[in-house]
Amino acid sequence: MKGIVTDIDGTMTGTDRRVQTSAIEALRKVHDSGYRVILATGNVLPIAFAFHRIIGLDEPIVAENGGILCFNQKVEYLNNLQDAQRAYDFLRKQMKVERLFTDRWRFTEIALEPNADVDLVKRFVRDFNVNVEDSGYAIHIEGRVYNKFTAVKKASALIGLDVKQLAAFGDGFNDIDMLAGCGTGIAVGNAVDGAKKAAKYITSGRFGDGLVEGLKWLGLLES
Repeated sequence: MKGIVTDIDGTMTGTDRRVQTSAIEALRKVHDSGYRVILATGNVLPIAFAFHRIIGLDEPIVAENGGILCFNQKVEYLNNLQDAQRAYDFLRKQMKVERLFTDRWRFTEIALEPNADVDLVKRFVRDFNVNVEDSGYAIHIEGRVYNKFTAVKKASALIGLDVKQLAAFGDGFNDIDMLAGCGTGIAVGNAVDGAKKAAKYITSGRFGDGLVEGLKWLGLLES
């Protein structure tokens, strides 16, 4: 194993969206010891980029559930917004939905407030060329070309690694493919059942505490 890939919301932060600084410190130590650290999030690029800078990373960033790949301040849009926009335009005529505040910085998907009925959203947009994912923090209407895991494959190749050389950390439905497809999947204690089933190891700690625990279990941090 030569690196890790980690989700942000629910993995480095709690339900109140407060970042757990122990996770930031742990990732910085792991990175400074020579391991590569890729961020992969359903959140927008500006937020992911801020985390990237704060931790002190230089690896690629995957944002918008695989819709965006950023490396060396060059941005590549892997999914297109048009498919999501068509689905959303139809959806809002069928039911009342509210877009996230952060959608003003979103370029490849549309994210709805999580109070919408996700099963109903899926039913209304099933004939469109989109996937609907519930990250726990938003309901994402996104293209089908890339998801988190396939974008992580592309990101790891940019730094000369195979995904099997990465350990993946996550908590949500949108992390399942990444947890199952990378070399070692680690679900934090607050993860959904699907993420736990896809993982090799489930931490007892929740959120950022779980991330730190998982890094210790991997032997990347001293116990």
